[in-house]
Amino acid sequence: MNWTRELLGAGALAGIFAAVLGVAELWARRGRPNPEWPRKLVHLGGGLGCLGFPFLVSSPWTVLVMAMGLAALFAAGRRSNRLRALHSVERRTAGSEFYPLAIFLTYLLTYGRPWIFVAAVLTLAVADAGAALVGSRWGRVRYQVEDEEKSLEGSLAFLLIAFLALLAPALLLAGLSWKVCVLSALLVAALVTGFEAISLHGADNLFVPVAVCVTFSKISSKPVAEIAYQNVSLAGIAAGLALLAWRTRVLNFGARIVFLLYAYGAWSLGSWQWALPVFVGLAAYLLLEAVSPLPPERVRLVRVKTMSAVLLPPFLVLVLANSRDEYARFFGPYLAASAAVLGMALWAYLRHRHPRAAGRRLAGAAGMAILGVAAVLGPLWWTQGLPPLTLAAAAGPGILAALGGALGGEIRRGRPDAPAWGAEKMLLPLAAAGAVLWMQEAGMVKLWAPTG
Repeated sequence: MNWTRELLGAGALAGIFAAVLGVAELWARRGRPNPEWPRKLVHLGGGLGCLGFPFLVSSPWTVLVMAMGLAALFAAGRRSNRLRALHSVERRTAGSEFYPLAIFLTYLLTYGRPWIFVAAVLTLAVADAGAALVGSRWGRVRYQVEDEEKSLEGSLAFLLIAFLALLAPALLLAGLSWKVCVLSALLVAALVTGFEAISLHGADNLFVPVAVCVTFSKISSKPVAEIAYQNVSLAGIAAGLALLAWRTRVLNFGARIVFLLYAYGAWSLGSWQWALPVFVGLAAYLLLEAVSPLPPERVRLVRVKTMSAVLLPPFLVLVLANSRDEYARFFGPYLAASAAVLGMALWAYLRHRHPRAAGRRLAGAAGMAILGVAAVLGPLWWTQGLPPLTLAAAAGPGILAALGGALGGEIRRGRPDAPAWGAEKMLLPLAAAGAVLWMQEAGMVKLWAPTG
């Protein structure tokens, strides 16, 4: 490695970022603008400057040292309250601290593929700033994500700018066909718009570029027909969920986006059989809401954090199956985790609907646990001929985990995202999945994967 060239490149990039930060700090102190604008200037100008990393710096260690130094500077500025360009906003955010880490992870994930690095950093820098500009000036249709408010107009601007930010480097640097570039950029832009919409406290500065790195590199390697199919699938799943959940009063907009991303992940990383429990589970939950609606004074919205906690256990099993390419080994555990999660969710709703039913908790929790297992396993037993031993192996741990989670958790009064979804409700579905996996490894249950 040519250390002279390395140091010169690193110095040039550090100088660019220092100049941007200095201008933004001077603006924040002397110009008295809206505190968001100097902050966005740092993100935009710094991000554009970082586009030179794969061309001027060849060692990830150099990038790591620069990222750690910048993160330390930002953290010190927050504690001392001296970096007004970044830390004058009233909302709680750690986006500035995430930014250097995001640049390093993006560089590491895209090493040797500069076009993906450029696409990810362009999306992070330009799309985020564009969405903030459009949302603040022209945003009229507002939606809530936990305690943050965003606008539909800003999200649409993010989608459009992200598409262009992804498309340009793919066309100019990747050597791919224009059809692959256009379709891949469209799909990835839609997905990262969802991630941006549900990210809290500046976490989009980390999630968006990492999501671009993972999804863009994977989808752009597929044939055109497959990429087109994935676009149509995402649009169809979004339309189906919109029709299914448009009248719910329990799931807020952010929670619906989380569910959409999870449903598409189950479809894309698995198959329609892996996605079927997702749709049936939502249908069962919404049916319970329709049959036994909450009084207006008892409506408490399920938000992003709660929905993410609910879906995390089966999602982890899905990711494990995909990363190891062992779908038959993990399909039974996935069903057990999904059934446990649904049983607990149904009882949480019913318990919130009838708070005086504490004397019948065991019967109610058992009923919802059995209903959750039936909703998850029944359609697959009907359509795919789920073997009896696999059915029993997934049903037993699923029911026990759902029952344990239902009886172990209580509604936390006064919280906007009640009912609470504590750690035990995430660990028990994973325990159910582990029990099925153990039975398979012990030879008690044969591996089974759906076909067709």
